[in-house]
Amino acid sequence: MFKIFQKKILYFPGSLTNFVLPNIMENYIKILKKLKVNFFMLPQVTCCGSVVLTNGYTEDFENLRDTNLRIFEENNVKNIITNSGQSLRTLALNYKIRTQHITQILVKYLDKFPVKYEEEISIYDSPSLKVYEEPRQILESIGFDVVDLKNNRENTIICGAEGGMIQNVPYIANKLASNVFKLCKTKNLIVCDPLAYYHLKKNAPREIKVLELSEVLIWLPGLSS
Repeated sequence: MFKIFQKKILYFPGSLTNFVLPNIMENYIKILKKLKVNFFMLPQVTCCGSVVLTNGYTEDFENLRDTNLRIFEENNVKNIITNSGQSLRTLALNYKIRTQHITQILVKYLDKFPVKYEEEISIYDSPSLKVYEEPRQILESIGFDVVDLKNNRENTIICGAEGGMIQNVPYIANKLASNVFKLCKTKNLIVCDPLAYYHLKKNAPREIKVLELSEVLIWLPGLSS
């Protein structure tokens, strides 16, 4: 039976969020539902192939992309939101589908976010995610004083999560993560990309807590239940 999802947006968590960070996926599902965002999910599509493409397996990527595109067409997918910087880039550039980072949707609902926090917080701009202002606007709207790292936005530094460094040169990847923390002047560091979040969280010094954006949003009154 052919399914039509009129005016609905596909939420695509990406494989890392889906399989390694399922709590982050569940957070965003709850938040989107509470905000009454008209979205749906496709459990049969879990991977966009960004890692496959990055590692040079072009034919394998094209086969996966073509399979996913057939499923997208069958389900009338025209718009996608994702919390993954790698998926955002791959879906937009290689699939040619209108794709937005989830913060570009959430920023439209700032009036639904009550002020809860009264503290300074820093944000790490992953090179994989070239969405800078929306995360900051969301954090400021709920009471945070955002303290930028010295290297931020287009001038950010790599954290070691990119380009397969975690798997191939873990020592260098961990050293690059430590360089990020040297720039952080607050006790909490927000990361809006799952791969960077996963890597930085594993390498965080005791005095700095790494948080994914959904982990502060989910505790807001009206979004946590």
